[in-house]
Amino acid sequence: MKHLIYIFAGLICCLVTLPQVGASPLENKKQRFRITVLNTGGEPQQGIILKVAGYSSEYISDEQGLIDFEQSIDNNYVRTANFYFPTDKNRTIKSLRLDEAAQDTIIRIDRPEDLARFKQSGKTLLVNGVLKEGGKPVPHAEISIQGTGKHTFSNAQGEFCIEADYSHLIMIRAERMENKYLDIESFLQNPNQPLEIRMTKKGADRVYHVVEKMPEYPGGMKAFFNYIRRKAHTTELAEETQKEGAVMIQFIVEKDGSITSPSIVRGLDARLDTAALDAIIVMPDWIPAQEHGVNVRCKYSVPVPFKKPKPAPPVAPKPAPEIKKDSIAVSSVSADSLVQDSVLQVIPMPSVDSLTTDTLVSDTTLVASADSIAIQKETAASLSTSEATEVKPKKRNFIVRFFRWLFGIKDKENTPAESKEGKTSEVVPEEGIQKEE
Repeated sequence: MKHLIYIFAGLICCLVTLPQVGASPLENKKQRFRITVLNTGGEPQQGIILKVAGYSSEYISDEQGLIDFEQSIDNNYVRTANFYFPTDKNRTIKSLRLDEAAQDTIIRIDRPEDLARFKQSGKTLLVNGVLKEGGKPVPHAEISIQGTGKHTFSNAQGEFCIEADYSHLIMIRAERMENKYLDIESFLQNPNQPLEIRMTKKGADRVYHVVEKMPEYPGGMKAFFNYIRRKAHTTELAEETQKEGAVMIQFIVEKDGSITSPSIVRGLDARLDTAALDAIIVMPDWIPAQEHGVNVRCKYSVPVPFKKPKPAPPVAPKPAPEIKKDSIAVSSVSADSLVQDSVLQVIPMPSVDSLTTDTLVSDTTLVASADSIAIQKETAASLSTSEATEVKPKKRNFIVRFFRWLFGIKDKENTPAESKEGKTSEVVPEEGIQKEE
């Protein structure tokens, strides 16, 4: 019996100590990240929001611009951290791969007010870069600041150093190479090391127009239009110039994803065309096109839309309060309105039980319009004239007429006054006969 108990206990211990099938030792491992957000002038950026793709958590930079957080990592999948301004949580301003190199790093993010301040101050910074093509350095390339006359050349190792500002583009030209255009922000992302710039030979490969897998902007076209709206200030320029539309720009996406040979296919306005082209020139690298699994050069066209902001919806006026007829006081109605509207108004009286007939008659007031009074006068006048002109003889019964004929009594012509009295009084023929007799 004891042996069976020992065997059973041993089986339980074996089952407990067996490794779980499919479990990964790195699945629940968390890594700490310390990311410092500064602007290109070295000032900390407070309030910048960081979101990890696939997670709902938000991390906000403190007064020193530091974002300190932990994130689960997996060797088979690299997560991306996206940065947002606190005023717009729907538009990504920068992205960062959460790998070992990002555990303790510094990124540069400029707010719109920072860029405006830098441009107005005319501040210049010394930038460093190195030119390479296919892993080899590109010597004797000319690096110039457009519109200023400043220029320099790369050395034998492809390295150069030049003073740049926030208002002018940096152009790089080399023999048998496609021209490159960059802004100062590209150099200041990692100010402690020179920026590696990949150059492309002219006409080295065929340029495709349609391939199996077309080139794509990192994050898709939604991210592309967010970048264009932020970089080209499309809404502000459309409102300033009072023009709307799209500038069509064509360029080549190289095998390494860089952008070369940008040109305006369909313009809209000189100012808008320039802003759109400048934004495309300094655009981040794309995901290159592929044909049969091999990266190829591909020509691509994109619209840069300029649209004015939508006006605020009109505020509907509040309906006027309803005025009940019972609430209108009689005293507020003027005499003129009563005359014009021909309103007959009777002033209300107290109950009949508390009044005599005389007071009821004397206190009752009729307010009539002038029109109605005039009509009554005209009617009375017409009646009086008709009665004066046409007086009909009185009709008597047979007996009266017989006696009047017998005694020779004739009818006299009645005056208007007599005709009126005749209407109101009655003649008794029998009494008249008795008097004559």
